[in-house]
Amino acid sequence: MNKDFPSKRQWIMILYIPFHLLWYFVLEHAVTTSYYPIHCALDDIIPFCEWFLLPYMSWFLYMVAAGFWFLFKDEEAFEHYMLSLIFGFFVCTMICSFFPNGQDLRPDGYGTNLVAQAVKWIQDFDTNTNVFPSMHVVGALGACFAIAKSKTLKNKIWLQIFNWTLCTAIILATMFLKQHSVLDIISGIVVSAAVYIFVYHGPASRVLDRIENLLTKKKS
Repeated sequence: MNKDFPSKRQWIMILYIPFHLLWYFVLEHAVTTSYYPIHCALDDIIPFCEWFLLPYMSWFLYMVAAGFWFLFKDEEAFEHYMLSLIFGFFVCTMICSFFPNGQDLRPDGYGTNLVAQAVKWIQDFDTNTNVFPSMHVVGALGACFAIAKSKTLKNKIWLQIFNWTLCTAIILATMFLKQHSVLDIISGIVVSAAVYIFVYHGPASRVLDRIENLLTKKKS
């Protein structure tokens, strides 16, 4: 572990999170009723199923747990993971900023069981806008790729099986809970694939190098 922990480089990446949350908060309040509806024929075939709530909600724990593990145990994986989220979420919010979008897929009625009512409660305050591409997919795949590539985790077979299974369940949950259209999922996968290439096989780390050098020069 570095003496300066988290390091300046890690702080630069961490500090993007509140910036993203603020940007997304503004979008959620700016885009309410005037948006392009995302829909395709497959959306009408997929039924609403409240039992996908558990994998859907596990997205938050999945991402946070992965981030903390990498922060303390695998510096390289932490950088790859954070860069994947930064560039992936940036692309998603940019698209939503210039292409206001939403979906009208949510059911008119919910079941009476506790799980169905929990879904209704979540959807009462979680808006149906800014869905294309799906940030749920981008975040889940970012965590999944980082866990799969991590030198501290990649050889743990059962963990990798769980990793890919959970990621798949999270993505499916977004459709079965009518949080996202199939088109949101496909576009999220496309963004994730492009970000994966950029981060793991492209110049993403060099971009971070330049930002870190610029901040260091300004400080000095």
